[in-house]
Amino acid sequence: MRILRDVVVDRTSRDELMALCQVPGIVGETMTVDLMGGGIAMGLRVTVLESRPVVIDGSVRHRLRLGLIPSTVEGRIAGTTTAGTNGVPAEVL
Repeated sequence: MRILRDVVVDRTSRDELMALCQVPGIVGETMTVDLMGGGIAMGLRVTVLESRPVVIDGSVRHRLRLGLIPSTVEGRIAGTTTAGTNGVPAEVL
């Protein structure tokens, strides 16, 4: 099943991302994050490590700490290809 949600993603370390979205995540859940920006799209497999509610501008949002699952794109992630993705809108599938 695919459920599309708009999120904002920041890279916090070599193997973790932070996503801000409108729905909570389930710790241990595995999903795909499709990053899109600058005419490039990349799908990353992640697992939810932590999900916390936060209030932003009077609205409840959820901050998800996501662990990258090693895959064939790992080499591109470790390089400079995704270094500029901080704050890029994405979709979580």
